[in-house]
Amino acid sequence: MNTTPLLETIVQSLNYGDLPKTDIWHVPEAERFSQQKTLYDYQRSALENAARALHLYYKKGTSLYQLGEGPNANDRRKADFADRYHFDIDGFSIHQYESKADRRNQRQNPVFRILSEFIAPQGEEILYRHIINRMCFWMATGSGKTLVMIKLIEYLHCLQQEREIPSRNILVLAPSEHLLRQIRRSIEEFTRRDLFIDFVPLREIHRVRQGRLGTSDVITVYYHRSDNVSDAQKEALIDYRRYENDGKWYILLDEAHKGGKEDSKRQAYYAVMAREGFLFNFSATFADKEDIVTTAKKYNLEEFVKGRRGKDIYLNEEEYTAFKDRSDEMDRSEREKIVLKSLLTFACVSRRVFELREKTNIPELYHLPLMLTLVNSVNTNVEKERNDLWAFFQILRGLASGEIEESLFEGAKSGLIEDWQNGGFIFEGSGAKHLGKNESFLSQMTVADVRKAVFLSGKKGALQLIRSRDNKELAFQLKNADSPFALIRIGDTSKWRKELLAGYEETETMQETSYFDGLEQSPITLLMGSRSFFESWDSNRPNVINYINIGGSDAKKFVVQSIGRGVRIETLPGKRRRYSFLFNNDNEKAKIGQLRDDEVILPETLFLFATNRKAIESMLKGLETEKSAMFERLKGIKEAPVPKIEDQKMLLLIPKYREAEKDLDQSKFAMSERTRQRFLRWLDGTS
Repeated sequence: MNTTPLLETIVQSLNYGDLPKTDIWHVPEAERFSQQKTLYDYQRSALENAARALHLYYKKGTSLYQLGEGPNANDRRKADFADRYHFDIDGFSIHQYESKADRRNQRQNPVFRILSEFIAPQGEEILYRHIINRMCFWMATGSGKTLVMIKLIEYLHCLQQEREIPSRNILVLAPSEHLLRQIRRSIEEFTRRDLFIDFVPLREIHRVRQGRLGTSDVITVYYHRSDNVSDAQKEALIDYRRYENDGKWYILLDEAHKGGKEDSKRQAYYAVMAREGFLFNFSATFADKEDIVTTAKKYNLEEFVKGRRGKDIYLNEEEYTAFKDRSDEMDRSEREKIVLKSLLTFACVSRRVFELREKTNIPELYHLPLMLTLVNSVNTNVEKERNDLWAFFQILRGLASGEIEESLFEGAKSGLIEDWQNGGFIFEGSGAKHLGKNESFLSQMTVADVRKAVFLSGKKGALQLIRSRDNKELAFQLKNADSPFALIRIGDTSKWRKELLAGYEETETMQETSYFDGLEQSPITLLMGSRSFFESWDSNRPNVINYINIGGSDAKKFVVQSIGRGVRIETLPGKRRRYSFLFNNDNEKAKIGQLRDDEVILPETLFLFATNRKAIESMLKGLETEKSAMFERLKGIKEAPVPKIEDQKMLLLIPKYREAEKDLDQSKFAMSERTRQRFLRWLDGTS
């Protein structure tokens, strides 16, 4: 199946310089975002592709936009656009949904039901062309897609002022308060004296003073939590029917697409609300074919890394297999060894950064390294040994107190040296030879060096915990250190404190803001949590990520986005590219000086450790094939028929088998050494 972006291919056929009325259809001040920020070439390219797509939609073909056009003009324009560029794609369901009707209630497909209330079906299906007024921006986390979004808002405002496109309200939808606050901050940075963006809660649409949409100096932009758009009106939820505004919206979705049943219904709500306007979808991860086909700009994680705008991605050879089977003491030593590998890696990166700062006399060179540990389970209702985060935390505690044996530490070091010699880079192979040259640097690391890098103290000591006032955070500090080194961020820490951390010395933080919100300037070196907290935060700091019992098919979006949180890089303030690019292209030699590739490879790499290495690798390798795969022709959404059962009898299908033509490759599975020995004894009949 080819998932090459069709829309991006189409718009590239139109020369941006050939757009008519250059002062209108060209993005205003395309390079400028604010006094402090200018747009990169790929961000400007995204805006130019948006301009091309809007021009092809509104100003080409047989149904051109005209002021005062009739009520069915936009439907004709959609059909014309789909016909011109072959957007009807056979055998395709636009959203993931249950294809079978509920036999008890005989309900039809919910997506079809929502759309058919506002869009007339063709027989028993909603044609794809009825919701073709959309485009997607597939841009990696850290690529600055929020800036593209805000510049697009400015561009839509300009086109409306010139009456080149219909006059519509603008709505931004994002899945979290944190992400909405981030958008607001970017809007405040963008706003200038001659143009003000008024960011207004959607619930206040009827209370905002009239006439603001048509002013030249104010752009009213409404916003709401995308996951709170529903078919019911409650305290947190809004009924989309109250705000659908006859479908006259320009909607910008920021990471607001998902794949579950409820989220598929929300995609239908958004399509309904934008049916007479346009839908713009921004995300770092697209998996559904209708999103990929309508992508106007693709600059995903692979292209971001290969463009040297982010860290290289290194996947460690050894898996955290001992975290899967925690039945005996041997498993514990294996767990300690692999965790020590990740801590050693972090300590090497941290030490290298400080050495480079000292060598160049530039205290702002690179970032303060951070280690993430993301787990599948933080549940305190199961036995402690089955709590992924608790198992990791116990190894940390043992290292802090000096319980880790020197032989285990040296074994972890030797194993890591061998790993680095082999290399494990996902997108670029050039980093392997540079990483291997760090063997002597790694071999010099001591337990005290690791303690100093991780715990901010080279001495052994007991841990004390610092709780937050809202019970969402737990910080940890060595008693002999001056500041906390670790932060656990989960939904509710109260059970952890009561059931797992009883007996630890405990204090309450005196600071008003959370440790997490101040993470960029914090001395904290280690961030721990579950898959639930990863969204809607941005940082250059992560250099090591541990994935413990994460890696099933449902984890793809989580893994790719969490890697996106760690792949950002800022060699110097405002210089968001790797050293080799700055040295060769930005003439930064006078500022930085000559650094060796093997010196910069550590801070410029994101190291991944996982319990299921192959699952993580397949998710990342999948990005390499997305750009060359074939797409199928899509058509639309069909109403799911109610199955007919004659006399309550159905045929029983009986499977038939045939011999395989050749031996199939046998899948491997992991087990501890002790379990393997037991199994061998059982095979020999000696146990």
